[in-house]
Amino acid sequence: MSLPRQVPFLLAALLLLQPVPARAAELLEHPELAGPPGGRVAEGWRDGSTALPQPPDCAIVPDGPGDRLVQRVILGPLQGGQCRLVQTVAPAAAGLYRLQAKLRVSAPIQVELALRTATRPWTIFGVIRETMPQGEWRELTGYARVAAPPGALGFVILIDDPGTVWIASASLQAVDEDSLTAAERDRVERVLGPALPPVDEARLIAGTDTRIQLNRTASLSVNVVDASGRSRAGMTVRVEHLRHCFWFGAGFDWQLLAADKTVADRWHRHAFLRLFNAASVQLYAASYEPEAGSYRDDGYVQALDWLRTNGLRASGNSLYWNLAAPRWLETPSPSVGSLQEWMDSLLQHASPVLLQRMASVEVFNEVVAWERFRTPLTPVLAGGRKVAVIADYLRRFKALNPRVDAMVNDYDSTPEYYHLLRGLIETGAPLDGIGLQSHMHNGPWSVAQLWNVVNRLALLRCPVFFTELSVVSGTPRAFNFRPANPPWETTPEGEAAQADYLELFYRLVYSHTAVAGITYWDYSDRSAWLGCPVGLLRKDGSPKPAYWRLDRLINQAWRTNGTFKTDENGRVVVPHAFEGEYRISAGGTELLREHTADRPLAVVLVVAK
Repeated sequence: MSLPRQVPFLLAALLLLQPVPARAAELLEHPELAGPPGGRVAEGWRDGSTALPQPPDCAIVPDGPGDRLVQRVILGPLQGGQCRLVQTVAPAAAGLYRLQAKLRVSAPIQVELALRTATRPWTIFGVIRETMPQGEWRELTGYARVAAPPGALGFVILIDDPGTVWIASASLQAVDEDSLTAAERDRVERVLGPALPPVDEARLIAGTDTRIQLNRTASLSVNVVDASGRSRAGMTVRVEHLRHCFWFGAGFDWQLLAADKTVADRWHRHAFLRLFNAASVQLYAASYEPEAGSYRDDGYVQALDWLRTNGLRASGNSLYWNLAAPRWLETPSPSVGSLQEWMDSLLQHASPVLLQRMASVEVFNEVVAWERFRTPLTPVLAGGRKVAVIADYLRRFKALNPRVDAMVNDYDSTPEYYHLLRGLIETGAPLDGIGLQSHMHNGPWSVAQLWNVVNRLALLRCPVFFTELSVVSGTPRAFNFRPANPPWETTPEGEAAQADYLELFYRLVYSHTAVAGITYWDYSDRSAWLGCPVGLLRKDGSPKPAYWRLDRLINQAWRTNGTFKTDENGRVVVPHAFEGEYRISAGGTELLREHTADRPLAVVLVVAK
């Protein structure tokens, strides 16, 4: 989701007319939505939509079950945004709750029910998303598990497509878990994912440094001996931390390849190379193969050579993504066979030229919602074939690129992504890494949400990479997948908040053993997606406070460097040395080795007499 999307998000905002305070917050207590003649039905709901320029047509119409009054929402042909109806609720106690809404839609429309905290940063306790069939009343049922103390929460109905939606009921009900049938228990697990321990945010944050020391450091030892094997006491040993094992990366900026035409160019290049040890290159088929059989190899090879020369690991984002499929694939009715022939040819061509120059590649991108968007490539994963086809192509990828890590990437952080990944792993698919986007244009994740998402994916025992992290440094505003208008500028207050959050985010994520890397997207406001001020640098290349916060962590606090003297046994021990690639030198001899928490470095350095 890093290129400007040409995605059919044609949505609008719901504007409630003249609410009656005396009857507010009643909808969830009256599932049939009966109201007085001529009165409004959805009283108590508020508009939580992203900002859009005009309201849809909203009406109460007697066409529900038994001619009951229902709320009708017509979402017009507007691009961007989401329609969210929000009701504030106060569950009586912690526990399991059932979310329900009875709906009818004019066309296949995606509807989502969620229970979350009432204010930002959001913690989501449960969410269910479904594309409703056209024309019939359906009851959408989800579950939420609320930790104590629940407090005020928001019950959300999110409508994510244009069309007309009739809402005949909505309810939130406490559930006695002991009374659930086996089928209901399975449904709860499918919606909520595996049970996770509750998160005590204050305690979790307080223990971050302890976890980092435990999970990211180990004792490093050096024995210095002469050619006869005798220990050399009093020798000077230099320990240099050259590069982190953990991926501290950024989305690749093609302007880095340009000549230094301005001071801003030089600042951008210096800042990029100082902070990052990895970069994600946008390998989108629409731009890589703009015409059938015509590949833009030269530019990609130049970028990959530049990264290698400067000591950065490269990843590819991403090989197969239906929203970045070449337009020339469009035909009135493309066959799955012809589409897979193209996928095969792309893989065959790109493997020796580009993919084998990379450390990892996101083979598939944004697969959970793949079927929602009609593009030339959409049919490949349709019809219940998603897991089988992805697994097949992961195997094909590894057969051609055995030394390149194969990944799947998605913005969906719900249990639906967990279950899809688990299905891939259960088929034996060679999945080397899990990619998770974390664009936070609508506000940062809460600590609890972040930790729960990582803990859930950690159960799959596959390295997790935050592949696309974005945190805004401007005044908060609704984000709706369109170029920012008016321009969204960075502010001193926003930069301070961005710095605080990113320092917390990086420290928490680095402390978790399941995570192997973070890629920031975009590192500069100069070319940020849709003009959003998410960069660590301003447009002129000057660093924001967040840049210096991360620099202190990555290049100072989490590095181990120093000069030491061997003891009487010719030994140096460096306790709590951070993971990474090291150069160890003494007496004109040096070694390059990798040091990790589970494989601590213990070397013998042989020096001349």
